[in-house]
Amino acid sequence: MKFFSKHKYAFAFGLALLGGTACENVADLNVDPNNPTEVPASNLMTQAQYTLNNTLWSRGYNAEWTMLCVQHWAQNEYAEESRYTVDGNNFNTQWSNFYAGVLNELKVASEMIMEDENMLESVRANQLAILEILRVQTFHSLVDAYGDIPYTQALDGVTYPLPAYDTQQSIYMDLLASLDAAVASIDEAGSSFGGADLIYGGDMTMWRKMGNSLMMRMAMRIVDVDEGTAKTYIDKAANGGMLESNADNALFVFSSDPNIANPLYIDNVINNRDDFAVTDVLVDNLKDMGDPRLDVFAAPTNSGEIVGMPYGLTDGEAFALKSTTSRPSGMVRAATAPAVIIDYAEVAFLMAEAYQRGLLAGDAAAAYAEGVTASMNYWGITDAAAIADYIAANPYDANNWKQSLGWQKWIAFYMNGPQAWAEWRRLDFPVLEVPAAATNDVIPVRLPYPIDEQTRNNSSLQAVTSTPNDLNTKLWWDVN
Repeated sequence: MKFFSKHKYAFAFGLALLGGTACENVADLNVDPNNPTEVPASNLMTQAQYTLNNTLWSRGYNAEWTMLCVQHWAQNEYAEESRYTVDGNNFNTQWSNFYAGVLNELKVASEMIMEDENMLESVRANQLAILEILRVQTFHSLVDAYGDIPYTQALDGVTYPLPAYDTQQSIYMDLLASLDAAVASIDEAGSSFGGADLIYGGDMTMWRKMGNSLMMRMAMRIVDVDEGTAKTYIDKAANGGMLESNADNALFVFSSDPNIANPLYIDNVINNRDDFAVTDVLVDNLKDMGDPRLDVFAAPTNSGEIVGMPYGLTDGEAFALKSTTSRPSGMVRAATAPAVIIDYAEVAFLMAEAYQRGLLAGDAAAAYAEGVTASMNYWGITDAAAIADYIAANPYDANNWKQSLGWQKWIAFYMNGPQAWAEWRRLDFPVLEVPAAATNDVIPVRLPYPIDEQTRNNSSLQAVTSTPNDLNTKLWWDVN
C-alpha cells in the first residue's frame, strides 16, 4: 500500500521525548510536567502531534466508537459499544488527552516561542502558525464530538478552576477566524520546526495547504446552518490553495517501534486483542458496488472469502460468528499505518459539494470522480481503466448528490472513524440501521461528557446540559 512510505520523518526524536521523562532524582518531582522549564518548544510540539493523532486513531475513540457508529467494524465479543451501552466513564481518556496532552503542550510551546528574543521573526511566525493550526484541529475534534465545551476559559486553571462552557457556534466562529489568521501569517520562504515536525518536516508550503484544507472541511460542516459564513471561508480556502494530490496528504506516520506504533497495531499485535470484525454493511455494499478497496480493507476467512459480521449483536451472538467472519486486513493495522489528518480525496469531495451547491464554480461530477480516484490510489489501486469502470458503474447523481458523496466519503474514510462519523451525521448517508439489540433508540450523534467533568466541573456542565450522558441530541451543525 502506497501510504506507508509517506512522510517518514525521524521518529526517534519522538521516542526520546516519550521515553526520556523518568525522574532521575527526588528533586525532579518538584517540577510541574505541564509547565516545563527546560524542554524546547519543538519537543512539546512533537509530543502534541503524537498525542493528538494517537488519540484520534486509538482503540477507545476510533476502533471502539466512531468506526462502530458508522458500521465499518463490529465487535465480535464484548460488544457493549456496538450496542451503544456507554456513559461518561468510557471517554475520560480522550478528553484528558485533548486538553492536558495536546492543548496545554501547544499553549506552553507558544508562550516559549513568544518569549524567545533571539528567534528570527519569520521562524517565530511559522512556528506559531503550526501550533495554531494544531490547536484549531484539536478543538475542532473536541467540539465535533461533544458539542459545547470549555474554550475561552480552558487551559487557565489558576484563573478559571471551573471553566465555563462555550457554545458550539461561537467556538466554530473563533476557530475559523483563528485558522484564517494562522494560514495568512505563514512565510513559505522561512523555516519552522524542521524534523521535529512529524507531519511535513517543517515545510510551510504544505502547512498552508493543510490549513486551507482544514478550513474547507470546517466551513462545509456548517454550511447548512450558516451558509454565509461557510461561503466566506470556502472562498478563502479555495483561493489560498489546498491539497492538490495524494503527494500532499497530511499524514501522521507512526513508528515501527512498538512503543509508539499505530495504536491499532499495538492493540491487535502487541496486546493480542482480536475483538473486531468488518461488518456485513461494509462487505455487502462494497461487493455490490464492485469496489476493489474491499480486498485491501478486510482479510478473507479460512474459506477464502471476505465475510462480514452483522452489526450490533449481543455478546453471545457475536462470539458465535467470530470464527467465520473477516477481520480488518493486516495492512490497515500495520505498525506504520498512518493517521490521516486530511487527504486529497476529502478535498476533492468537498470541492464537489461546493460546486453542487453553487458556492464555487466548477464541475461537481468531475470533482467526485477525482475524489474516488484519489481514494483508490491511496489504497494502492492504480489501474486507471478499472477505476474508470467503477466510476461509470457508480456515477455521480446530481439529483441525489448527498447520497453520492455520502457513500463515497463513507468508503474513503475507512479507518478514519472520527471524520466518517462527522460526515455521516452531516450528510445522512449511507442510511444505517439501529441494531435490534441496541440499548439506545438511535445511532449516537455525540459523545457523553466524561465522568471526571461530570464530577469536577459539574456546575459549569449543568449550565449547558442536565443530561451529560446524552447520545441523541444533534450538534449545532447537524440539522437534517
